[in-house]
Amino acid sequence: MPESIFDQQIKRKNTNCVKWDRSEVLYGKPNLLPMWIADMDFQAPDFILDALKNCVRQKVFGYTYCPESLYGVVQNWLMKRYGWEVRSDTIVFNHNVVSGVALALRVLTQKGDRVLIHNPVYNPFFEQINQLGRVPIVSELEIHDDRYYMDIADMERKIAEHHVSCILICSPHNPGGRLWTQAELRQLLDLAAKFDLPVIADEIHSDLVLPGKKHQPLAQLAGDQCARIVTLMAPTKTFNLAGIGPSYILAFDPDLAVKLQEEQKQMVYPEINVFQIAAMTAAYGQGEQWLNELMAYIKRNMDYVRACLSEVAGIRCMDNDATYLMWISYKGLNVTEDTLNAALVEQGVALQMGSLYGEAGRGFIRMNVATPRVLVIEGVNKMLKAFKQVKQAHAHIS
Repeated sequence: MPESIFDQQIKRKNTNCVKWDRSEVLYGKPNLLPMWIADMDFQAPDFILDALKNCVRQKVFGYTYCPESLYGVVQNWLMKRYGWEVRSDTIVFNHNVVSGVALALRVLTQKGDRVLIHNPVYNPFFEQINQLGRVPIVSELEIHDDRYYMDIADMERKIAEHHVSCILICSPHNPGGRLWTQAELRQLLDLAAKFDLPVIADEIHSDLVLPGKKHQPLAQLAGDQCARIVTLMAPTKTFNLAGIGPSYILAFDPDLAVKLQEEQKQMVYPEINVFQIAAMTAAYGQGEQWLNELMAYIKRNMDYVRACLSEVAGIRCMDNDATYLMWISYKGLNVTEDTLNAALVEQGVALQMGSLYGEAGRGFIRMNVATPRVLVIEGVNKMLKAFKQVKQAHAHIS
């Protein structure tokens, strides 16, 4: 019997699963162990499955409106997790966080406007800014003791030089796994106030904090400045509901909330559907204990990976506070990204190469450890073989 519910292996192949069924197309080899895209291999909690089954039992799937009770579900979750009281009229429901980023950018900026983002950072930030005709202005994160830090002086310089119109941040940081401290976030808020800028905060990973850690919502910290903050949250990463949705936007300026809803209509976004409503209600209503068990399991997976890879000269794991994603530096191997990626694929494991997250990510790989321990062990063994392979090749050339 499995020691944990998270040890259970769910067969995901041949289910139109991006993670498992698209790896061959993307990496050029069949039967890879996929540890790349950010979804979990764990079964959704039974209370969510039961809620979805109840929807199916209705047998009719007509048009659905969002019930008032769902606002209370979100409000209760934010109060339980963060001691954060939000009004129902600040909540705008949406289908996913990436479209929420686009929605906020469309409302807060115009074509040609400059948007400040960090580098490296979640790659859809670049994609959405460029697709909407805005211009990304990047501020490279600093690394100290295997942790990322905002370079506030560089951010201020870039804002002034490029006449930036908006700041877009990832909190907790993806791919680095950092929880920004209150002191760092206050510096960010001071910058936003000094230049009178709105801030879009993607906080989709906010619930996925490791034991003993705590996320600080930016808008909660902002206090009287919260009107300039647009916060994006969702249960999708937390409870592995990315294929269903839903998400929500928190806008503390009533006029801005109305503008977001008007822009939604122009983008032909319908109401969230019955399955999304049921999944969110169940997740936020019953999910706290399951989430605690999940993050304890994730922590053990991370500890295992870190212990194994720390034995390899030239490999360093960034220090995680949150997410189920590990950001691993291979700069000490002195090999190119293409060389390492080819070796990893040859050994049978698919990871995401760091340059996907911006040029400052080159020299890193992102590893998803939200998978049963037996697969984490298999993945690490394949990685170790790949590191040995490139080291031997490098020694031979030298």
